[in-house]
Amino acid sequence: MPVNKLFGGGIALLGKALDLRAQRQGLIQSNIANMETPGYTGQDFPFAKVMAKVQSGSGELVRTNPGHLAVEPGQTDGSLAATGDKRPVDLDEEMVKLSENQLMYQVTAKLVAKRFEAMQYAIDEGGK
Repeated sequence: MPVNKLFGGGIALLGKALDLRAQRQGLIQSNIANMETPGYTGQDFPFAKVMAKVQSGSGELVRTNPGHLAVEPGQTDGSLAATGDKRPVDLDEEMVKLSENQLMYQVTAKLVAKRFEAMQYAIDEGGK
């Protein structure tokens, strides 16, 4: 039985959230690294809106011909999500975003770990 069916798709959704958090972390780090670059404007994406698109399945590519290559849904999210703010980068604001994003990544990773711990507990206790 696939793990996604076991948890009702929760693990896959949490995995997508981790992927999006990692992408956002990269954008924020890029903003900080290019802060002194003349003409550079900060980039970010609204996590809640992108996550809602992932949950609804919008933005995914559809195979119209069996000969087309299959593309994972998460592979298209990054290109659709990034938007420029058209303003200079503020270091304090970026550091707050970085901290918040890192904390949310850790929370999501702990949720995934707890799901697997619950499964391990059920396996261990079921064998007694």
